[in-house]
Amino acid sequence: MSVVTSILSIDLQKKLLSVLGHVRLHLLYKASVHGYTAAAFHNRCDKQGPTVIVAYNAAGFVFGAYTSKDYTQSGEGVRDEEAFLYSISAGEDKPLRVAGISGQSAFTDGATGPNYGALVFLHEDKPEIQSNPGTNFTFQAAAMHGEDLALTEFEVFRVEGLGDVLAKPWRNVQWTNERKQQLMTAIQSYKPDIKTVNEARVLLVGPVGAGKSSFFNSINSVFRGNMTCQAIAGTAGKSVTTQVLAQVLLFVILCRHVEAEMCPLCLQQLNQDSQIVPYQTSSPRDKERRWVSSEPIAKLA
Repeated sequence: MSVVTSILSIDLQKKLLSVLGHVRLHLLYKASVHGYTAAAFHNRCDKQGPTVIVAYNAAGFVFGAYTSKDYTQSGEGVRDEEAFLYSISAGEDKPLRVAGISGQSAFTDGATGPNYGALVFLHEDKPEIQSNPGTNFTFQAAAMHGEDLALTEFEVFRVEGLGDVLAKPWRNVQWTNERKQQLMTAIQSYKPDIKTVNEARVLLVGPVGAGKSSFFNSINSVFRGNMTCQAIAGTAGKSVTTQVLAQVLLFVILCRHVEAEMCPLCLQQLNQDSQIVPYQTSSPRDKERRWVSSEPIAKLA
């Protein structure tokens, strides 16, 4: 069975998420695949929790409705203070968001297509809408759908909340220019505790596409004070970075996979194209192994 995918572009999805918040969208129903009928809509969208309708027309409008309530075909009006209508058009930078009229139902939970009063979708089981501005919601028809009532596609997504990344910030940092300069100065003036090591060097180890080159470019840009792309970055079947010229041959690898040992994965990565021999530090407080490369050029897989 083929996978059903949405026609919602990345740019349109970003604009839609700007009015929905920190959520994830899961496609439930696509009319061109499942049918432009109320029965098909209810078969896939009833009792799914919060949902958002995404309707498309030939005038270039993407519009619809959000509700935090279930569709259940109860035949009753459903009040939902969180419900709203929206419209995204090519001529506007920000989506239009229309809240419901206070004291009125958000939608009628019947056996028809989604009926929000001002917008009735899948009207008479056809790829079209009925527009009644002023019923439950008030808007200008030209701004909502360009007065084009025929639909070229009709989709419904379940809206899944992602919640906060953390219950509270794991640390409070004042990101001011002064603080930025303090951090940069601390990094630039850093000296290793081991006297035989003149400077700290970082070896990035990871699979193709992990973002090693992008990470390098980001750090490089911060310290240069402007955007740079010294390391080639992109998407390819194999790494776009093939060689790194190193003037200093000592690599300090802080491997946490196995205490006091470099894990086999990291060691295999390094041994592919350079000879690595262990160098044990005499400092009793350091449990990490030091590794010295006998080659001036370390190739990255």
